[in-house]
Amino acid sequence: MPVTDPRERYDDILATESREALSPDEFATAADSEPSRFGWVVLAFAFDDADRVLLIEQLWADGWLASGGARQPGESLAEAAAREVSEETGVEISPVAPRAVDELTFVDERTGETDGWTTVLFEAVAETTTVDRDPTVDDEEITDVRWFDGLPENVYNPELTTSAYEQCDRA
Repeated sequence: MPVTDPRERYDDILATESREALSPDEFATAADSEPSRFGWVVLAFAFDDADRVLLIEQLWADGWLASGGARQPGESLAEAAAREVSEETGVEISPVAPRAVDELTFVDERTGETDGWTTVLFEAVAETTTVDRDPTVDDEEITDVRWFDGLPENVYNPELTTSAYEQCDRA
């Protein structure tokens, strides 16, 4: 299934670009990652009936972030968002609409070679609210999953996260 870039369908979507310089070793690791191989990452701000937002904490992140991960071949972006949130939190969601797209490019500091992926942040409605994460999913490195009444101060990539959150109708 080919992916339709949300920027082609939504006029009100937040569109940003990020660029990051990496050491040759970091570049090789990033270029070999699922997001780079498949080209798309999906994240979702899941809201419950009380308008709380579901966020996760991961070892590598400097703060709380929306749950998500790489889109797998054959999935739509919305299907990938629902799968990722379910896998990481146990919460079932229904994506409403994409609210932000970030085009990430990373650069090998030594060679100037580039690679990257496109991240899409969805607004979603939580169909369930019980956090039921399988602790055996250890490759995710998730340390905590919580519902918040709004974005906490310590969010990962605050400029993008806050701007995308503000695009949500329920925020």
